[in-house]
Amino acid sequence: MTVRSVATTDTLETFRTTFNSLSSTDIGDLAGLTTTATSIVGAINEVKSTVTTGFSIIDDTSTITQAIGGGDRLRFSSGSNITATVSSTDRLTISLNSSITGLTNISGSGTANFTTDVQVNGVSVATKPFAIAQSIALG
Repeated sequence: MTVRSVATTDTLETFRTTFNSLSSTDIGDLAGLTTTATSIVGAINEVKSTVTTGFSIIDDTSTITQAIGGGDRLRFSSGSNITATVSSTDRLTISLNSSITGLTNISGSGTANFTTDVQVNGVSVATKPFAIAQSIALG
């Protein structure tokens, strides 16, 4: 910012022209503004509405929409078998626990490949397909 100085011996005309040049040299050309505001208060309100505009989170499986506005917080919670971690400025990590517990049902289609111990009703069974089928059939 430029310092404007008018000596006490200068005329009123010198004072006027010195300070009238502030708008074109120090502040900028008003014709270059891309705003519809006609006052400083209007321009500040226009900037505020842009800065505080938020975003929405939408659940694809329902009609639930949650608006997140400027200054609001979005909280990610961990739960059973899942962990949500917020780290650096733009990083959210969601992960499953390596040991899943508390499930009452698992369903799917295709082939299940086991590389570790498989238990049926708390009893370890072999991981070979025939042995598994046999142990399930025999109960």
